[in-house]
Amino acid sequence: MTKENDNAFIKGDKIDLVPLNSDHIKLYVKWQNHPEVRKYARNEFPSTIEMFKKLFEPHGRSIRNKVQFEIWNKEDQKAIGLAEINNIHYAYRRANMAVIIGDLHYWGKGMATEAGKLLINYGFSELNLYKTTTTIYSPNIGSWKVCEKLGMEREATLKNNGFIDGEYVNDYCYCIFQDDWMNKNKKNQKK
Repeated sequence: MTKENDNAFIKGDKIDLVPLNSDHIKLYVKWQNHPEVRKYARNEFPSTIEMFKKLFEPHGRSIRNKVQFEIWNKEDQKAIGLAEINNIHYAYRRANMAVIIGDLHYWGKGMATEAGKLLINYGFSELNLYKTTTTIYSPNIGSWKVCEKLGMEREATLKNNGFIDGEYVNDYCYCIFQDDWMNKNKKNQKK
């Protein structure tokens, strides 16, 4: 049975994006430090409980350059990952996005694609971004396929820009522009 999360900030079909939950800090650390997750998530150093606790400290009146969410699976009623829009540059109207499905049981089930869709839509419709980007290690085939499903285009390849398992790997830089996203969604709504 699919149940709505009372804390949902952005509602999806199979998932909701909800605010980070301080009660889940140990789970976040577990995900970030898992060898299969961190391999492609650019987590070269261990995550700690103290690092995540800082996310819940007040930041005064400063402008936020990052919006973070927990990915909540509606059917199983549990947190399965993290999603964020980061490096928000309000003057240039651009930002980066990142999705981590921390619970490996949910890999390959469309959760990252739905989370990406919700993030991009939020960035364009509510933050008024002009361009959303992400950078993915070339061996991370699942993630660059997600980008392509979302309509993102590979705009650059940074050769030997990352280091995984003792080898240099390329970075694939993907982007999508607000007009392209909005036009794509208008076409999908007409179908």
